[in-house]
Amino acid sequence: MSGALLVLTLPLLAAVLVYLLRRWPTPSTLLAGVAALTVGVLMWRWPNDDLVLFLGRVIRPNTPLELLGQTLVMTPAAQWAIGFIALALAGAYLGAWRVSPGRSFFPFGLVLLAFFSAVLLLEPVWLQPLLLLGVLCLAVFIIQAGRQGSTRGALRVLWLPTIAVPLFLVAAWYFQQAALSPSDPFLMQRAARMTSWGLLLLLAPWPLHGPAQSLGEEAPPLVGAWLLTVLAVVNITMLQEFLLSYESLQGISLFADFPFLRLAELLVAGGIVLCLWAGVAGALENDLSRLWSYAALFSYGAILVALGLGAESSWALVWLLMITRTVGLMVSGYGRAVIRQRAGSVTDFDHVQGHGTRLPWISAAFLLGVLSLAGMPLTAGFASQWALMQVLGNRDWLQAVIILAGAVGLVVGVMRTVRVLLGPLTNRLLEREGRVLIFLALLGVLVVLLPALRPQVWRPILSAAVTAFTATAGGP
Repeated sequence: MSGALLVLTLPLLAAVLVYLLRRWPTPSTLLAGVAALTVGVLMWRWPNDDLVLFLGRVIRPNTPLELLGQTLVMTPAAQWAIGFIALALAGAYLGAWRVSPGRSFFPFGLVLLAFFSAVLLLEPVWLQPLLLLGVLCLAVFIIQAGRQGSTRGALRVLWLPTIAVPLFLVAAWYFQQAALSPSDPFLMQRAARMTSWGLLLLLAPWPLHGPAQSLGEEAPPLVGAWLLTVLAVVNITMLQEFLLSYESLQGISLFADFPFLRLAELLVAGGIVLCLWAGVAGALENDLSRLWSYAALFSYGAILVALGLGAESSWALVWLLMITRTVGLMVSGYGRAVIRQRAGSVTDFDHVQGHGTRLPWISAAFLLGVLSLAGMPLTAGFASQWALMQVLGNRDWLQAVIILAGAVGLVVGVMRTVRVLLGPLTNRLLEREGRVLIFLALLGVLVVLLPALRPQVWRPILSAAVTAFTATAGGP
């Protein structure tokens, strides 16, 4: 039995049961969380190229699966990435236990988990962006979550993949023609350039960050946290697949007349500017949702920088940044979700003033999560940010200073937010946080603080990630 078949069917079957239980929040949340957690644990524990026994069936994870005329293959990198997004979904379900982002999130999240997994399993790699676009068309339902009014977050997330898909399809045609005419270097160069353009659009450094900012601001907080995580993981894994499949992509410039404009350099430059822009915007922001969105952009910019450094960086640094970003997104997303619910879905400073006096633990989870996204000391994000600063310091100290300036900007935004949350309470009818909310907030605070005291806790996870992403050679 193929591992690809299991990773597709298990979430879909669980989604049906969760949908039938949708009127009972606790059982449906528990079942959805257990299903996502099971997929994540299985993906991380199973060896990719060995036989395993599951429910009386013998399974080899990397056995190809033929489905609807297409081939699905679970590579080590895809297997690890699927496990990561499944565990992130389980964390989002835990936070959504008492702050529901809509009934559709619990069953539909599992459906999207199966489809995002299919994106990473699909062969050839040229079809992955096309399927990704189709999955995002389905994701707009949990992004909008039945809300009236603005649809920016739901629609803008489709912009860049829609533009990128034709580039990948045309590039695939050029690669096929180049195989038929190996003596013509023009075909291979054109194919590599168009592929690089497509990857640049999917990775979306500055100034292509608008859709991600809208998604983070307008989607339900935990939905946005999970989708921002999934998009980053899927696109980076897809980049790895392209680089391994086509060596001509390495070192190709995006313009024939500007040989220095390569994908790696654009990721570094765009990531650095994105960090600075997010910090400046966060310092001036008067809305909790937009501050959270800019913090998410800052941490993503750091990932792009590490990714663009290539051999000077490593998969360990890329995934350390990704893991700590996910922790910060989930914890701060939970705090923001509760504050947003209590404030009537409006999170500007006027509507949340004084909320920290009635929701102290929730506010602490939100603020510490944002500080972790900024890579501040005594948070989970500090270890990854410090590692990136060391790499950049040896390369170009000015780049490190620019990213640090962006982090300082986010700290200024957090300080302004603290003053508002602890200010005079305007809504005297605001209820205090319940025991379950306090427990979840305290759990989030511990998840942010404890790795700062023992950063070696990430070592086994990073070792597994590096093994998976270097199992077939190559690097970022």
